[in-house]
Amino acid sequence: MATYKGIQGYTVQKLSSDPTASEAAGQLWYNSASGKFKIATEGAGAWASGGTLNTGREGTGAAGIQTAASVFGGATPGATDATEKYDGTSWTTSPATLTTARLQLSGVGTQDAALAFGGSGVPVGDLTETFNGTTWTEVGDLNTSRRNMAGFGIQTAAVAARGESPSPSHAEVEEWDGTSWTEVTAVPVAATQPAGCGILTAGLIFGGYDPVAKDETFEYDGTSWTAGGALNSARHALAGFGTQSVGQAAGGQLASFARTGLTEQYDGTSWTEVADLATSRDFVAGVGTTSAGLAIGGQPGAKDITEEWTDPVYTNKTVTVS
Repeated sequence: MATYKGIQGYTVQKLSSDPTASEAAGQLWYNSASGKFKIATEGAGAWASGGTLNTGREGTGAAGIQTAASVFGGATPGATDATEKYDGTSWTTSPATLTTARLQLSGVGTQDAALAFGGSGVPVGDLTETFNGTTWTEVGDLNTSRRNMAGFGIQTAAVAARGESPSPSHAEVEEWDGTSWTEVTAVPVAATQPAGCGILTAGLIFGGYDPVAKDETFEYDGTSWTAGGALNSARHALAGFGTQSVGQAAGGQLASFARTGLTEQYDGTSWTEVADLATSRDFVAGVGTTSAGLAIGGQPGAKDITEEWTDPVYTNKTVTVS
């Protein structure tokens, strides 16, 4: 009978305890303490329940990463100015409030260095505010009042793309330099309710609506837009997070107007469907990286739900022989 060494060219290690699964992915070993053969596997990403928002909301702005995020504004169901912070486990209501309550706004940046822009209250807004972790301060207005835009970047270098005011849909794009907004090259196709991720010089927008749900993706290099791979499922009012080359789309509303939990990942060329959100919803906010993101709030009913994305999932498994 052939031996493992004869087949694979090396012997099986004997260990007294299991190594970290992420470090041992793809390796086989013998655990001498349990008397079992083990293998470390790398699985697809997955969503898990996170901390509950203190105030459920939809159409909120958000900024940060999975372990340090902020949400601000949104509908509860009326427009709110409330801000909450996430520490990776739970949400805490901040004493800081937006200078103007509004919903369907956009947000970029970090937990304590965020930028909030656009949105709707009465009327649709051009307002821009910066957050320093303690207070919100109104700064330079957008050139075009809009809501439901895609936003990406950081507090001092951001992009606002597409949106509505409230109709028709927009193709306009503006860049923020930390002081003022400047209109730049428009997206080739107008739409509202897209999602975005990335930075000013390497951004991504995807999905949207006008007059049907869209599957298109556009990449931005800081100067011009280039068509990318299409989403597998056209949708709008979805969440986006990650980077231009490793992006993520979650939730939203399909062409049938049904809410969805579908999650897709972008590799710089094409989108691949991965695990779904536990709760289908639209007007959901997203922050973080493709390996560690958050999907926050949404509708119907001004959700207080937070789901945490982890990708990939590493597991040590016992090898069984039948």
